[in-house]
Amino acid sequence: MKWWTLQQLKSRKPETRKDAVERLVAENPAEAVSHLLTVTHDPDREVRKAVVQALGRTKDEQVLTALMTSLHDPDGEVREAAVVALTQVNHPRAIDLLTLALGDPRHEVRWRAAKALDALGWQPANEDQLVLRAVAAGEFVKAAGVGAAAVECLVVVLKDERNPNRRAVVEALGQIGDTRAIKALTSAVNDADPTVRVAAIDALRDVRDSEVTDVLVIALQDTDQHARATAATVLGKIGGANAAEPLLASLKDVDWSVRKAAVEALGRLKDPRAVEALTELLKDPDHDVREVTVAALGEIGEPHAVERLVLALADSQSAVRQLAAAALRRIDYQWEKSAAARQAIPLLKAALQSNEYWVRQSASEVLAKLDQVYATEPELTAMNTAIRLRQQVAIDALLKALNDYDSDLRMAAAEALGRICDARLTGPLVTALEDMDQWVRQAAARALQRMGWIPADDLQHAMHQAALQRQSSGA
Repeated sequence: MKWWTLQQLKSRKPETRKDAVERLVAENPAEAVSHLLTVTHDPDREVRKAVVQALGRTKDEQVLTALMTSLHDPDGEVREAAVVALTQVNHPRAIDLLTLALGDPRHEVRWRAAKALDALGWQPANEDQLVLRAVAAGEFVKAAGVGAAAVECLVVVLKDERNPNRRAVVEALGQIGDTRAIKALTSAVNDADPTVRVAAIDALRDVRDSEVTDVLVIALQDTDQHARATAATVLGKIGGANAAEPLLASLKDVDWSVRKAAVEALGRLKDPRAVEALTELLKDPDHDVREVTVAALGEIGEPHAVERLVLALADSQSAVRQLAAAALRRIDYQWEKSAAARQAIPLLKAALQSNEYWVRQSASEVLAKLDQVYATEPELTAMNTAIRLRQQVAIDALLKALNDYDSDLRMAAAEALGRICDARLTGPLVTALEDMDQWVRQAAARALQRMGWIPADDLQHAMHQAALQRQSSGA
């Protein structure tokens, strides 16, 4: 049977030769060595690979020379198998060639060589070997710690599209800051892999260079939304004279995350030219975009944004309303008294017709607040006349809200009318004492009490007292 197996090593069929190699080592590893050494240069790579694997399983020192030769095989899988086999033989004579294998073009070979050297107790003798070993083991941050000496090795790995760890390589290059590293990163912005592109763009976040800015501006048109958003974020951080205009274009991006990143970037740049475009995004369908927009307008601090920010106080999302209030106070501490705030009144009134409860209620609260501010001003000029007209608009809106189908809005309107403290408003509030909702009746009773209203007859007195007593017992 052994004679026949040896004859099959000479077969013209690669599969037959491979089977013969595996049978020889399975039958008698010690006797198989001399026969296997004769076929280490087989023309078929699968056969060579099988021979190398078989030689490693023999763990015989005689195979060292053949395995070392296989480390130069033109096929990457054969070289990888040779490194594994040398690890199995575990002999110090293999260290020098395994050290050379740390620079192999195939990442699997490099990784196995690093692990084999670790198993043999090898330690790098200099920075170059330290970098080679770290890169081979996938410890890219450790390699980057050496500095500029690591750039060349890391760039080689970055160009290997088969390597699954290229994003980590990009992050390591970003830590070095060497001009060659920056050049490699700017090239990686155009990589075929979107995750690599995103990592490369992010790694340029501390590089203030006009060429880098130009690359990032182009990246705003990337097919991947994450790359576009990251480019916008980085542009906002590094700034530059050419950054604002492309970012303004990104405010119209189809993806919400890109719009959000562009808004945040413009807020950091604090360019007044962005105000008009940003105010348009206060109507964005995504509430995250609206949130960062009001914050960005507050950062820029341009008074022209006040009117639109007042309208944002009636947004359907509480976070947007809160941020808008903070932005307004930052732009103008007394924004309530500004002409821009008054100009927002008609649109606030229109918001009272919204289908969304929080829009209606927030609008009514803002109108009441504005009305209260205007009521304290001296009525001496033509301007005051205009203010009183706007006050009446707000009051009309609140009176209309007092009859809204939503009980919460009716309650809010009653409370707001009570804060105005105008005796002419008692009539609608007295009517509200008969509202079907007890909370509306309570709000109307409190409002009348605040106004110092005196019931006209016993029936009104009874309704008023009943509402107040319910309030007391409910409390």
